[in-house]
Amino acid sequence: MSYAGLSLNELALPLVDQLLSEPDRYGVKVLRAANGATVLDLGLEAPGGLEAGLKMVEICLGGLGRASLTWLEIAGHHVPAVSVWTDRPALATLGAQMAGWKLEIAGKTILGSGPARALARKPKRIYRALEHEEKASVAILALEADVLPDEAFLASATEACGVSPEGLYVLVAPLSSPAGMVQVVGRAVEACLLKLMGLGLDVKVVKAAVGVAVLPPPHPDPDVCMGRANDALLYGSVVHLWADLADEEAREAAEKAPSCTSPAYGKPFLAIYEEAGRDFYAIDPGVFAPARVAITSLKSGNTYVAGRLNEELALKALGLASAT
Repeated sequence: MSYAGLSLNELALPLVDQLLSEPDRYGVKVLRAANGATVLDLGLEAPGGLEAGLKMVEICLGGLGRASLTWLEIAGHHVPAVSVWTDRPALATLGAQMAGWKLEIAGKTILGSGPARALARKPKRIYRALEHEEKASVAILALEADVLPDEAFLASATEACGVSPEGLYVLVAPLSSPAGMVQVVGRAVEACLLKLMGLGLDVKVVKAAVGVAVLPPPHPDPDVCMGRANDALLYGSVVHLWADLADEEAREAAEKAPSCTSPAYGKPFLAIYEEAGRDFYAIDPGVFAPARVAITSLKSGNTYVAGRLNEELALKALGLASAT
């Protein structure tokens, strides 16, 4: 698949403009930095909301995907969920949505998402694999953070992306906000493709994708919020891929993709995190994957499915103690 001529930042800009043109509707606070950059607060000091979160998902996908709210039935409970689909899965999720840019605000390390990554080429290995070269006069960066970016951060991001300060847009939402939680659990497809890439699959063969993950309520404790978001993805998400793979390749990829293939699987994420010394990089990366994965071979029309929803842990992510 060729991505020639596609600019993730240019495609996402009209979605940013929607937030800018109707800030009251989306509960967004728009801030203009001294250097001319634009900061959009979607849940830190501003109220934000579910609709702002859905828009943030679509912006993070570089304008190449859509997000909506839906329902999942788990052990007799109908629970809210975030649904995402894209016809350019690899570029939209790994090229834009992935939280792959390590940044710092006032001494605090955070991860950046969104199409601005493609201009800064963070990390380079992703863009080499995708064979994507980004050109744009604007850079759109998304942050899961509980602080607003300062002038030093904005200057550094502008330089890394090679745009003028007026061309930089930074969206900020903490995980403890409705918008922040929506944009994090809207990453089931991204998690699936990142795991498959790690297993050696050329993810450009994936031609379309749909992902659904349960939507937990925010919690005032940031650790609980983080645990709920990860449990939603590890234990309460389903992904379906359509891929240009032969039957055996599709079957093997489906069997290896779910979170249950990891030895870390089966505990609430906070327990996994504590056992790893509160170090994300000490956790087996194979657990960061959807609970259930289906892959349809476009060569045969057959579909291969592996994994399952973990009803108990998915419900606990929603604040429900059991299925009864």
